[in-house]
Parts: sequence; structure tokens; C-alpha cells
Amino acid sequence: MSKENPDKEEGLNKPSEPLSGNSSEEIIPEEILDAIPEEDRGRVAGIIRQTMIASVMKRSNPIAEKITPEHISQIIARSDDQDKRDRDERKGERNYNLLLVVIALLFTAFLIIFLQNNEDLLVKIVIGIISFIGGFGFGQSRQKK
Repeated sequence: MSKENPDKEEGLNKPSEPLSGNSSEEIIPEEILDAIPEEDRGRVAGIIRQTMIASVMKRSNPIAEKITPEHISQIIARSDDQDKRDRDERKGERNYNLLLVVIALLFTAFLIIFLQNNEDLLVKIVIGIISFIGGFGFGQSRQKK
């Protein structure tokens, strides 16, 4: 606490502090001061001072102050481009998955036609393929969790 001016450090809740009338700037109008109990006047004045100081001082990000409408337009344009790339990527993935399904169906049709006479071998190969697909799907579902 400073010895020259003891009111500088958190002396805001002292009731003996002059709140209005003596200073050139009135913090609280006289009619409001009369409605506040004397023991709370210092605290209320301190809160009002802190509010006034906080409203004058800016606590924003310095980068946010430099953003212009052109920057916002660029951000929106880049976001739109990113959305288009994402849609194209999803479309490519769908096409790739469709191609895999078609290849799998063609392979299955080839096996059925080629192994038509040997049913035991055909059944064993189909069971192996189904087991592989089931194990692969089970592994994929376990990785997502």
C-alpha cells in the first residue's frame, strides 16, 4: 500500500471517500447516492468505476481488430472452395466403392460360372469369401470405436 496516497490500492469500499459534489465528475448522481446505505456507497462507487474503466479498455484480440470485410469475403470464398473439394472427394469415394462392389460381383459370377461343375469347391470358396468379408467388416467396426 502506498504511503503517499492510501486510496489508490483497493480503497474503493471506504465510505469516507468523496463520491459526488467535490469532484468535477460526478460518479453517482445525488438522488441515487441517498438511496444507497452509507456503508455500501464505497463498494457501489468502486463497482461503477471498474465498469467504466472496463468499458473504455478493449480486451479483444489484436488480430480481430485488423480483420476487414475483404478478409471475411476471402474466408467465405475459401470455405466454399473447401466444401466443393469435400463434395468431390466424397463423390470419388462413392465411385470407388461402387467399382469395388461391381468387381466383387463380377468375380462371384465368374466363380459360379467357372466352378459350376464342382459344387464342393464352390461352396468352400464362397464360405471363405463370406468369412473374409465378415472378419474385415468386424475389424473395421472395432476400429471406429
